[in-house]
Amino acid sequence: MKKIILSLLIIASGTFAKAQDAKSALSATEIVWFGLDFTKAKFVGAFDQAGGAAPATGSDMKNKWIPGWNALVAKEPQNFDFKKSFRKDNVIYDLKSMNELNSKVDPDECMVYNPGSIEKTAIDGMVKKYKAEVNKSGIGVAFIIENFNKGTQEATVYVTFFDIASKKVLVCEKMTGKAMGVGMRNYWAGAIKSILKQIDATEYKNWKSKY
Repeated sequence: MKKIILSLLIIASGTFAKAQDAKSALSATEIVWFGLDFTKAKFVGAFDQAGGAAPATGSDMKNKWIPGWNALVAKEPQNFDFKKSFRKDNVIYDLKSMNELNSKVDPDECMVYNPGSIEKTAIDGMVKKYKAEVNKSGIGVAFIIENFNKGTQEATVYVTFFDIASKKVLVCEKMTGKAMGVGMRNYWAGAIKSILKQIDATEYKNWKSKY
């Protein structure tokens, strides 16, 4: 009986600590944006460069569009407003590590006709590969892309908060965003904007209640 009680106390203690970590991440006044992680992403269906002008290849995704989406999100904070969505006073951008990781995407494997799946248990290992260049501590945030699905015109993304020093995942929530906009770059960036709008409208409040 004592062993059972001790085990229950250990489990309860671990659950409480995890909840406290998540609460701290959501309540932090500053975050570091690490970027859009496409290392396990799948582009589902037939993509074109712009307006149906030419098919997009896996090499196009790797060398043009993936870095383009990350650059756009960082370049236009007024359209991708992390401060507002995540209720932060300050957002620091640290994209070097993510750009390096995304540069290793296999162009022969990223374009498919059936949606891919990233198990939530795999997120820990993905985050451990991130290297901080600006802040060595604090709260990091990345959007881990599962699919850009041309058929459904939606992106599925894991919104991930983590402790920069330990690389421990603190909050990980899967979301779906509707693509919108003109041209390949803006259309899929629109799905990221949609997710941010959902976070601002309802999800951030829900997460704070949940954790």
